[in-house]
Amino acid sequence: MKLSVIFEEKPQSWGFRGDPYFWDYLKEHAENMDIITPDELESWIKDEFFSVSGKALTDTYGDFAVIQQFAHGGMSSGGVDNLWWIEEGIPLLKNRLNQL
Repeated sequence: MKLSVIFEEKPQSWGFRGDPYFWDYLKEHAENMDIITPDELESWIKDEFFSVSGKALTDTYGDFAVIQQFAHGGMSSGGVDNLWWIEEGIPLLKNRLNQL
C-alpha cells in the first residue's frame, strides 16, 4: 500500500485557492512512498511545503505562501494557507493514516 491512499478523498473546504494544488502535489509524490508514521507524515509535509515555498509551515495566524506553480487564477491564486494545513489538513491526513 502506498501513502497516496490517504489523499484519495479531498476535503470539503480549503483555506486558499492553492491548497488543493498543494494537496495534489503531495498525493503525486506520495504515490511512490510506502506508508510512514503520522509524525513522519507531518515532517514530510512540512519539508515539502518548505521545498516549494521557501517558507516554514507554521501555526502563525494569517501566514501563508504564494506558490507560483499552484497559481491558476483568482484573488488568492497560488496561496497556500499555513493555518489550514496545521489545523485541518495535517490532522485529517494523520487521522486517515492512523485508521489504516
